[in-house]
Amino acid sequence: MKCRKIFLLLAVFAFFNLSCASTMVTDVWKDKTYQGKAQKILVIMAAKSPDMRNIFEDRFSAELENRGNNAIQSYTVIPMEQLRDKERVKATIRSSGVDTVLISRLVDTKTIESYSPGLIYVVPSFYNDWWGYYAVVFADYGYTGNVAVAYIETNVYDVKTEKLIWSGHSKTERTEGEQQLINTFIQVMIKKLASSGIIK
Repeated sequence: MKCRKIFLLLAVFAFFNLSCASTMVTDVWKDKTYQGKAQKILVIMAAKSPDMRNIFEDRFSAELENRGNNAIQSYTVIPMEQLRDKERVKATIRSSGVDTVLISRLVDTKTIESYSPGLIYVVPSFYNDWWGYYAVVFADYGYTGNVAVAYIETNVYDVKTEKLIWSGHSKTERTEGEQQLINTFIQVMIKKLASSGIIK
């Protein structure tokens, strides 16, 4: 009975490991002359879909606020149809009182082949009898499948100087839907921004 419970726990753990998205930061650059810290951040997602833009900006702003930063969503001050109007956006940013602009965009998406190995269990606990081993083999076997990968670029600009102060590139495995991709990406990027001293 004890072995069965352990097996079930391991199986559940493996399932969540396989079903969760993962983000890896592939490159980070910071302007070494920038000594400040963002006080009020305008978050922009350069997305074609208004819904996707709103979801991303809401989530990113909320996570920034949770860490004690002051952030606002760009869609609250810049309508979708005005995003391509550079001068109008610039004027809006200037009048909004923000000192920093964070902008993210999807650079590329690819589908790659990925192999997920099965877990190795303790001998002889899970291999003690034929049917116990049989259950392990067919409940947890390695497999090869296609994984969609999203490559995202995130830049941070100082409003006063209009210069780039931080840039990060990342790739996220899209093992679930858009929400999971966004949440995982934002959590990783915020930690990286904080470790770089850009935000709290």
